Amino acid sequence: MNIQVGQNIRSLRRKRQVSQEDLAETLGVTVQAISKWETRKANPDLMLLPKLAEYFEVTIDNLFYINEEENLLLEDSAHILEQNSSWWASITEADMTTIALPHYGFFTPTEDTLCLIGDVRGKNILEIACGSGDSLVWMGKKGAKELWGLDISSTQIKRSNALLKENGQKANLFVSPMELNPGLPHGHFDLVFSIYGLGWSMDLEKTIIHITEYLKPGGRLIFSWDNPLMQCIITENQKYSFSRSYVEEEEILISNYGEVFHLHNWKLSTYLNCLAKHGFLIEQVVEESEYDEKETNIFHEGEFYSAGRAKYINPAFIIKARKL
Repeated sequence: MNIQVGQNIRSLRRKRQVSQEDLAETLGVTVQAISKWETRKANPDLMLLPKLAEYFEVTIDNLFYINEEENLLLEDSAHILEQNSSWWASITEADMTTIALPHYGFFTPTEDTLCLIGDVRGKNILEIACGSGDSLVWMGKKGAKELWGLDISSTQIKRSNALLKENGQKANLFVSPMELNPGLPHGHFDLVFSIYGLGWSMDLEKTIIHITEYLKPGGRLIFSWDNPLMQCIITENQKYSFSRSYVEEEEILISNYGEVFHLHNWKLSTYLNCLAKHGFLIEQVVEESEYDEKETNIFHEGEFYSAGRAKYINPAFIIKARKL
């Protein structure tokens, strides 16, 4: 039995969908106190336990019991993520199209233009789905204090380690799906970011919950991903047309050299609502494209990313949010 009271308080609070502010007001304590309990930096006063138990409608004993299944995956999800890991391992360096800082995606403005990240000197940085490590190297060169990363693919982590070493930098890297915490510290990071990585999540809510835990209060999350409409549009017969529903958030299967990859096409509103639900303030949503106007007149049959498409829909979105 795990007797981490604060972790259980966090779990009970989220099940009731109440904020730290609401719980603090009910108990007559500060929001900072609630945050310290939930990040295991302090425990609630024993005199508060009866009030906590009454509020959550559990026994005091229940406050000391934590369900270890919180950091487990359902069997189906675990199988899918295992397939996804195998898919990434099958991709060779020649097959990869790396998107890394200062770039946020295909046909998007760069960080030099957007200035979303700001000064990272002396800050603790975590990248979700760090891939081959290019963005971590960029952060290191900008003066980040600590570099951390996780990726579902051991092959990608090996590439990250090699690139970091080549550039004289060190990082704490983990092989893990983003839906699980492989041992990352809570309340430690000033910035969590993901460049074309977060959208691979098969359980967006669980991923966002973990990111909330990793960040310090006031810490920021910045991530980019395909415009969900991109997966709904095909190019054929000199036309752009819809091939699937945007509103149904379908799970899409992608094949590569005999391996199958699963992608859940979340709507933009699903990302925003999930962030808001778990204590983030949305500071900026970027939907902008940069391309050569001359290229928009060239129709690329069957091509997923092109200037022609970018003229009609922004290929990517970028979200900047702050943990309250």
